[in-house]
Amino acid sequence: MRRGILFLLCAMLFAGLIPGGNPAHARALDLQAHMCVGGAESASEALDLASDRLDCGDGRFAERDRFVRTHAELPADFEQGEDELLWQTDPANFERMILRFTYAGGEQRTIEFGPETAGRNWFAMGRFSVRVPTTGQPLREVDMVVEQPKTYSVARAARLVESGAAQQEHFTRSLVYALMCGFLILPIVYDLLLARFLPFRFMLWHAVMTAFLLGSVVSNSGLVYQLFPDLPLGVRSHLNTTTLALALVAAVGFLLDILEKGTVPTRLARAAIGLTGLMILAKVLTFVEIESLRIVSHELFLYSLVPLTAALIAIIAVALARKSRAAGFLAIAFSGLIITGFLRILIGSGLYRPSFLLDDFLLAAMVVLVLGSAAAVGDRFTVLRVERDRARVSAIKLGRMAMSDPLTGLGNRRAFNSLRHIEDGQAMLVADIDHFKAINDTNGHVMGDAVLCHMSSLMRDSFGDVPDSTIYRLGGEEFAVVFRCDDEEKLRQAGEKLRDSIDRKMASNSYGIPPATISVGGALGGGRSVTEVFQEADQALYSAKQAGRNRCAVKCYGSSPIVVDFRPRGVGT
Repeated sequence: MRRGILFLLCAMLFAGLIPGGNPAHARALDLQAHMCVGGAESASEALDLASDRLDCGDGRFAERDRFVRTHAELPADFEQGEDELLWQTDPANFERMILRFTYAGGEQRTIEFGPETAGRNWFAMGRFSVRVPTTGQPLREVDMVVEQPKTYSVARAARLVESGAAQQEHFTRSLVYALMCGFLILPIVYDLLLARFLPFRFMLWHAVMTAFLLGSVVSNSGLVYQLFPDLPLGVRSHLNTTTLALALVAAVGFLLDILEKGTVPTRLARAAIGLTGLMILAKVLTFVEIESLRIVSHELFLYSLVPLTAALIAIIAVALARKSRAAGFLAIAFSGLIITGFLRILIGSGLYRPSFLLDDFLLAAMVVLVLGSAAAVGDRFTVLRVERDRARVSAIKLGRMAMSDPLTGLGNRRAFNSLRHIEDGQAMLVADIDHFKAINDTNGHVMGDAVLCHMSSLMRDSFGDVPDSTIYRLGGEEFAVVFRCDDEEKLRQAGEKLRDSIDRKMASNSYGIPPATISVGGALGGGRSVTEVFQEADQALYSAKQAGRNRCAVKCYGSSPIVVDFRPRGVGT
């Protein structure tokens, strides 16, 4: 049910955020369809190229010369409105750019600028703007010469748009991107807060992945120029792909950590890690300033995403086949990003030109990724927390079993030995069942066990209202009680109360259990070691037995044990 709701929400996001293609009218005109492309070794040579020497075919955006020239003749039905026109394109890294606008009647205007213009005139949606000069004549042709473009998107993304429409679009998209950034911050905070309670590694991976996606949105949208107005275009260009590469590294770590153990084959996991390393190596090549690698390095980076994307798909598919609970969320979460990756590769290779804005698709994909992966994190967190709680309860039960006597349920000798001191204000009683061997020999061991269990129950009743009291079965018929007591007289009374209660209730029971008595020895703690206090209590117990059993004796510091006998005259042993 939850997966169905999540899938429906994702579908609604894609439907709402991906518009149709831009029509060729005066408010916005994409120039790519009208472009022809050529190349030269200087700007003047590029501008002087005759129209018939330019390539207008499908592979025209593969020009690798130092200066790339584009020429676009505007369609006959293009009509400029009242607002001035802006020329816009993707600010992919370049050294210098020249724009030449040709108007009806042959008049031309030329504008030359460097990469710093992209920062000053940034436009939400990964573009920058240049104002088209106004001459009173209709615009007919647009020529561009770009020096050392790092990607072909700087030419393919060119368009003309009216300033009024551009301002409205800039405001709307800036608001959407800002909201998107705020939205991406929430799961980061969510992960870090949860990690304080249960520090699972996949939460940190998810937080890192979301943080780099946030950086990708800030950089690709142009919002980075709001934070750093003087940021060089080259730095921003590298940020676009570096944040994406690091987000993919974190995504691989996130996938391998969040999926249940055994759902991802070791070879497939190693392959994904290896392909991630290859992708990082390809990204590092884009930083190398070598002319022969100027275009190739960026294409290699794009192509390195193909096998990595395939590995991610394989990991999710295999995990789904192995009934992974988390894989269902992840299949939805990564679907948009995987599709976007393939589209970027196809567009970057010139093999596909979508009828929608890829930035909008990427935005929707990131929303889906964050929603789906956050749902996977929440679900996996819940499952692991339940498993950990169960393990903790099981450990507690095993610990109690290890420290409990299986017959009586009292603390065992191990629990008693775990004590280090009997604090000042505490005391110890040691009790021994009188003639217990005779009970076993006469009635059998089963009945002897019944005597032990009933005796234990009576001891619990006797100390039920005594604060901080703990009863131990030390072995055989020997018991010990540690309880709060700071006075010798109270200790005598507690020992005698226990002895008398056992004497009376064992003699009058109606369970068929043979009557039995106990001898009791006691000593005050005084903050001394358990061994020392136990020795004194045991000496007192020995004195009680020597005095005839069914008696209580208390040993005071440095003196002989004092035997207490409050029994009525005539009561035997």
